[in-house]
Amino acid sequence: MLTFESFTGINNVLPEHRMSSKDLVQALNVDIGLTGEIVRRGGYAEVSALCHKNLHQAAGFLLATCGSALTAIHPGGARHIIHPAMGPERVWYCDLPDGRTTYTNGLIHGVTDGLTGVDRSVPAPASLGAPDTAGGALHPSQYRYHLTHVRLSDRLEGPAVSSEPLTISQGGLRLDGLPEREGHAINVYLSGQDGEGAYLAGVAIGGSFEYAGNNAALVLPCRTLGAQAFPVGTITAFWRGRVLVARGEVLWASRPSAPHLADWRDFKPLGAAITAIQPVDDGVYVGTTQDLVFLAGTTWDALAFVPTRRGPVVLGSGVAAPGDQIKLGDGSGAGTAMLCIAGGEIVAGFSGGQTTSLTGNRYRTSATEVCATFREVGGIPQYLAVPQ
Repeated sequence: MLTFESFTGINNVLPEHRMSSKDLVQALNVDIGLTGEIVRRGGYAEVSALCHKNLHQAAGFLLATCGSALTAIHPGGARHIIHPAMGPERVWYCDLPDGRTTYTNGLIHGVTDGLTGVDRSVPAPASLGAPDTAGGALHPSQYRYHLTHVRLSDRLEGPAVSSEPLTISQGGLRLDGLPEREGHAINVYLSGQDGEGAYLAGVAIGGSFEYAGNNAALVLPCRTLGAQAFPVGTITAFWRGRVLVARGEVLWASRPSAPHLADWRDFKPLGAAITAIQPVDDGVYVGTTQDLVFLAGTTWDALAFVPTRRGPVVLGSGVAAPGDQIKLGDGSGAGTAMLCIAGGEIVAGFSGGQTTSLTGNRYRTSATEVCATFREVGGIPQYLAVPQ
């Protein structure tokens, strides 16, 4: 049995002839204890002979792709098909505070509670139909009308499309040829006099709608006016009531408490392809193919761009970790921290934008994409990054 009185870790940077008896070039199938002891890594038991990819532990269920189907696997063994055709591409996940989990492969995105999956967003109507006047009690004036799709299963409402001003002189409005969508109704909103605002006039289930009420009945405002469907991206994270997503070089944020909607202005270009998104207590670390960036602040509009100059970040390497289990100087950090591979080294990031290399001058990797996680096994904190 190989024993070390004092083990300092793996070193693949120094030439072997310059290493001490405390170094190893590599270590396979072992765990390192808190005092430097080396023990054999625990074994495993086969649960299924099927190929499972894109594993993610959600709240009470496991998500994985089996073949092309995204599947939720529950502790008792029950399996539910969430999406039948996610395809072979990598899937990115984000856990929401309500227990649901979002998923995306860059082309298909949705949200699941472990039993069923639905589209992440509700699209805007494809057309406005054909307006006409009708009898009613509206004041003669110019008006605009607005349409939204509403998903019947969960009442989720999508972005609105708006008409040009039209003159109503007979007191009512009729719409024909409305864009119908399976499983959805249409909310019809009408402005006040002179086209200002958008207030619920009624709900259309079929292709026609008529409003004959008066102006005083128009009181419930449209809350999705001016929004757009949340963009389809890849890497996703939850931060202070918003969902963040990477779309190439651009970081998008959802509306607060509305992960299916975004505003056109809520994006931040990072200058290089995004490879990691990890929030901490007072900001967000964003990895790119050029550098690890800290966006400092607690509100989206006030985030300040702070480069760390740690180097390019490996795709998929960013994970959250408890700061008090991560080395910082002669002690440990605090609060929420993050770990990633930047500049070939394992780097920790803490609140305030403070970063430190955990493997500087000792270990470097040439990986370009990994699947990473942080876990604790027998009281030992571990960062795992499996090359893809």
